[in-house]
Amino acid sequence: MSEDEEKVKLRRLEPAIQKFIKIVIPTDLERLRKHQINIEKYQRCRIWDKLHEEHINAGRTVQQLRSNIREIEKLCLKVRKDDLVLLKRMIDPVKEEASAATAEFLQLHLESVEELKKQFNDEEILLQPPLTRSMTVGGLN
Repeated sequence: MSEDEEKVKLRRLEPAIQKFIKIVIPTDLERLRKHQINIEKYQRCRIWDKLHEEHINAGRTVQQLRSNIREIEKLCLKVRKDDLVLLKRMIDPVKEEASAATAEFLQLHLESVEELKKQFNDEEILLQPPLTRSMTVGGLN
């Protein structure tokens, strides 16, 4: 039996693929968008504990999104060659959207981490006691 004979027609897997395309991936993308809005808000308002929590949750959403894309790709491996062009036309826009959203989030995450480092360093400088003459010239007299 040839490899293509073991595969199934697109019509058989289409309900599962449509579920990913119309429900699963858009839900993940919407959740990621909400995380991004919250991250920007918490950063503006300097609510560091919530910001940290939001970064963790957004990272989990990105992992889930990537996992769901891998699941779609596994389904694609089960489809016959003669249906691949149609399948590719169905899933490529969703994959591109997911990839762009992930890249956008990772850029926001990087910028947020840099901003946090800057804020932390600025606050640390403000909390340091001012240098006195005795500390700068030969210690205590």
